[in-house]
Amino acid sequence: MALASQTMQLDFSISWKPFFLDARLPGGEGKDKMEHYKQKFGAARVAQMLPQMQRTFAEEGIPNYSIDGRVGNTMDSHRLLEYALSSGGAAKQDALVEHLFKQYFIQGRSLSSRSVLLEAAAAVDLERAAEILDADDYTEQVWSKVESAYAAGVSGVPYFRIDGGGRGKEVSGGQPPEVFLNIFSSLSSAPSLPGPSAFAAGGSIRVVGLQAAAVHNGKAGTVVGAQGSRLQVELEDGVQIALRPENLEAIVDHAPVDCA
Repeated sequence: MALASQTMQLDFSISWKPFFLDARLPGGEGKDKMEHYKQKFGAARVAQMLPQMQRTFAEEGIPNYSIDGRVGNTMDSHRLLEYALSSGGAAKQDALVEHLFKQYFIQGRSLSSRSVLLEAAAAVDLERAAEILDADDYTEQVWSKVESAYAAGVSGVPYFRIDGGGRGKEVSGGQPPEVFLNIFSSLSSAPSLPGPSAFAAGGSIRVVGLQAAAVHNGKAGTVVGAQGSRLQVELEDGVQIALRPENLEAIVDHAPVDCA
């Protein structure tokens, strides 16, 4: 399929879910990444994996991927990402993920390091990061989402949940662009609710931009119907509320490649 021939006009909101491949890794500066991979996969398999991973990164325009560096417990990075989502929305979280990935995959730095996390937070203008890391904030939310993924049978990453048009699709593992284009085409053809909104009944959303009811900002939910010019939404905490379309973001969820 020629990607240039695809002319779908789609809007996306991407949010990242936490996942642990190995929650037993040490915190702080972690451990040597090569040593960890050899212990986990064996030296022979690592020798096969590394050239393949380098080729994959190079094909995506990232020629300087290296397996050198450190790996550690990623709980604090996931807590910081949950905070970014709740305080700045999906775009802020996505920007933070991008910076963390560069630190880990290109610079070889451990995402369990406080200094690394604070540097990433500063790069995307995420305020109160040190305060969040010093406390236990968002730990419960991280474990809740991780356990939900385990319960749903997710055993590895990347793993994608794509919602749109009142339907959802799940994709596991690295996939070529054509796979996602086919999914986008399929989901975008679903009928929408009547009225000014392009959100379909059953679609997953996130609340954004509320002023008087700002307590609901960042909450996920499901569109359950239309009410005049507003959409009736059931939030993740069971609250039902009628909102304008401009206060909703459609969700495309995926679990990142855990750095363990």
